[in-house]
This record gives sequence, C-alpha cells and structure tokens, in this order.
Amino acid sequence: MTTIARVVRNTPAPRLRDYFLWRGMDIGSIFNGGSDKRGHTATALLKVVERLDERDLAVLNADFDRIQEMADEAGQWAMLHVSADRKPLQELGSHYERALWLFMDDPALFRQAEEARFADTRRQGRMWSGFVGPRGVAVSQDPEDHRRFEEKVRLIFDTRNARLDLFDRLRVEAKEQLSRVVQAVIYREGLPDVQLVFNAIGDLELQTHRPVYEVSIVYEPASGIIEVVANGTENRARLARLFAEIILRQGILGMRVPLRQYDLSQLLQPYDFPSDPDDGIDAVKVLRLQLRRREAEQAHLALLAKWDKRETVYDYARQSLISADDLPNEYAVDEVLFSVRLRPTRRSSWRRRTINIAIALPNGCNLKSKTEQERMICDKYLPRWGLVKEV
Repeated sequence: MTTIARVVRNTPAPRLRDYFLWRGMDIGSIFNGGSDKRGHTATALLKVVERLDERDLAVLNADFDRIQEMADEAGQWAMLHVSADRKPLQELGSHYERALWLFMDDPALFRQAEEARFADTRRQGRMWSGFVGPRGVAVSQDPEDHRRFEEKVRLIFDTRNARLDLFDRLRVEAKEQLSRVVQAVIYREGLPDVQLVFNAIGDLELQTHRPVYEVSIVYEPASGIIEVVANGTENRARLARLFAEIILRQGILGMRVPLRQYDLSQLLQPYDFPSDPDDGIDAVKVLRLQLRRREAEQAHLALLAKWDKRETVYDYARQSLISADDLPNEYAVDEVLFSVRLRPTRRSSWRRRTINIAIALPNGCNLKSKTEQERMICDKYLPRWGLVKEV
C-alpha cells in the first residue's frame, strides 16, 4: 500500500476520480463532496482502497507501480520527448498527474516512455553495449523488413513469438541539449515456467506461464551509434548487426564503443573539485577510499570520513599510514565514494540535495543520469576532475 498511498496523496482528486471511473472500480461517493481538502479526500480514498476485492487491488498495485516509476525526472523527460505534442502534458500541475493522465489517455505512448526511460537510465552500465554503425541512415518503415527482423529474433532466441516496436523520440544528452534517436523495443517470449497457485475452489495447482523479455536498441543517426540494452552480453552484437542489416539496410563490422573507464589516481591526495558557480555545486567531499598496495591483487584498506566532521579521509590516512604523502607512491585507489552537495534551487529553496557517487575500477559507476544534476556531473565534472580515462 505504500506506493498506492504515495500516488493518491500526490495526485489531484479529479484525476484520481477519472482513473477509478476508467478502470470501472467502485469506490462509492468519495469524490461527490466537490472541492474538499486533498488530505481528507486522500485519507478517505485509502480506506476504501483497503476494502477493494483482490482482483481490483492487484490491478491498482500494478498500475500505480508504473505511475510511481514515471514520476521521477527521468520519467517526466521520457514522457515529454516521446510525445509529438507536449502541450497537454506541460499544462498539468504535477509529475504524478502527468504520468496518470498519459497512462489513461495513450497507454501505448506511455509504454514507449517507459521503454525510453529504461534505455536512457542504463547507458554505459552493465546491461549496455554500444556499436559503431552508419551515420544519417533512414530507418526502414517497411512492414516486410519488420517481419523479417522478428523472424530472425525468433531464430536467435529459439522462441515462438517476437514483436518489434519502433518509434522516434528525443533524448536528453546534457543541459538543454537534445538528440533525435530511433528506439526499437524487441519483445520475445521466454521458456515456459510453472508456479504454484490457488485455484477457484482453494486447491493448489501448478499453473504454466511464458514470461516476456525485452531488449532495447537505440540508434542515433547523427553519430551512427547503435546501443543495445539487454541482460547478458552474448547476443548484443548479433542484435546490433541484425538491426543494421535489416532495419537500417546497412552492414556493420560490429565494432564496440568502449565503456567509459575511470582513473582514480587523482584522489590519492587532497583535491578541491573545481566547479562553475552557475551549476550550483556547493561542496564536494570524499567519504570513502578503498585502497590497494600496488603489488597486491585486492584492496585491503578503507579510509572513511563523514560530511558533518571536519576530518577528511586524508587526515585519517595520516593516522593509519606512515604518511599521507606516501599514498601516491605505495597505493592505488580501487573504489571511491564521494558526495556532491548542491545549493537549493529557486523551485525548492529549502531543500539542499546531496548526490552520492560511487566509482569502482575499471568502469563501475552508480550514476544513472536520471536527473539533470546527475547528467551534469557525469558528463561535465567527472572528466573535468580527472576521473575519466581517455580510451
């Protein structure tokens, strides 16, 4: 009920009323009181929701889980940039209302926004591979090409069913910088599985189901890069090559775009993390260094600090090592956790946001570029601070 409560308390009552009418769920006369206080209406509605039958409650949970995920900044950008007409979304008053409105108004477009968010928040991560493809190529809209692509996917995965969903959208690259991309989503049927369920008369029985798995392919005509987001690395190159040959009608060599690699040697000594005033970075502090002696294979020493203490990890180095000056000579940094404290914005003058960034060699990073600040740090400041290795 936590997600349901969060969506109910953050969505205007008229939009919630539209949703329950749209789903055909009987919630009585909760919204008949006109312009009631939102808190009172939300509390009354949540009491009614607790009494819904099992089927309606399951539907409500599934729907509001999807709404909740699209209510963050990455979800909002995705909804705006898959829509041909952004004005109806922009005129709505809150993140939750926008997500719920699009969910009801255009379920297919809402799913595309979910897929766009999924692909963008996993770029340069463990599920991502990039390949060099042709620049400026028009994507085939021929249904026969799409059918051939789906047939090849069925053969690759040895499955009965596969479907291709292809759509154009914009992608946020950096502050106020957009790129036009084409996204392909491949849905394929997995192997049958069984699960134990209660039947209509309360007896246990085994129920067979076939899960559906998804793969996202994003093609950027301006750069020619083909990005594949999927679990497991074994089929990403095959899918990129297949997409190029059938959907782009161009062959490619399958050359990979290297994952971003990191260099943490800069942090073996105190560093002041310079930034531009307009970007709102108030302070940066290293909270944890995982160190390894240069001749050792594994890290064995961790230096820790706290935001609210004056001491730094380098102060603790002087206490636990011969000398902090020996750090660059005797040790290497395998992992780092540092924190970026942002000044309050005009939109939320009371809130001071902190972003914790964990980097592990050679290319592990927890930044998912979901927000504008995360994209700024990832694309602008990690290279400026000397933490990104040139590949």
